[in-house]
Amino acid sequence: MDFQAIVNDAPAPIKKEFIYRKHTKGSPIIHPHEQNNYLYILTTGTAEVYRQSYEGAMLSLYIYDAYSCFGEIEIFNEKMKTLGVIAKQNCETIAIHKTKVYEWMKIDFNFNVYIVKQLASKLTLSSDTTAKLSLLTVKDRILLSIHNHYKIGDLDHLTKQILSSEVCAPIRSLNRSISQCINEGLIHYKNKKFSIHSLEELEKHLNHFL
Repeated sequence: MDFQAIVNDAPAPIKKEFIYRKHTKGSPIIHPHEQNNYLYILTTGTAEVYRQSYEGAMLSLYIYDAYSCFGEIEIFNEKMKTLGVIAKQNCETIAIHKTKVYEWMKIDFNFNVYIVKQLASKLTLSSDTTAKLSLLTVKDRILLSIHNHYKIGDLDHLTKQILSSEVCAPIRSLNRSISQCINEGLIHYKNKKFSIHSLEELEKHLNHFL
């Protein structure tokens, strides 16, 4: 049974506690670094999860499509703080307080299995991502960061100082790798602004290690 069917068939006592919300494109659904007591079910649109760097820049992590859910990790671990989630299109969500999530899990085996699978999937994804990122060169981390900023639409605001913080590399090392990326025809850097020379070539390069 797919998740949309599970939501549509939710027990009446749970369904009456659903909180329906609408989110305009570009607006936050969840603010970062907050305590979260709700499971969010995205019913229409797409949403993007991001992490803020110490410099305040946003790094895109992954995209949620309709009938995905988020917030489940925090409701099972009160020490976890939220990542930011932003509406990439006009979105609609259902928010369910964690006490009702627990009740729903007791009543509905299919919902219970879905939540467990989500937790396992995100744990695996997080571990894989951490392992991959730890093996990346400075050059690859630069290209990944530039691509992330491009995806969330703030590449014009990316500076070398921010990039240095995000890729954990000193400016001298950063400059060498930026020159290499420029010489390979992947990016441009002019008037203190980054731009992508060929999105297709950049994504082809990133696909080799992601």
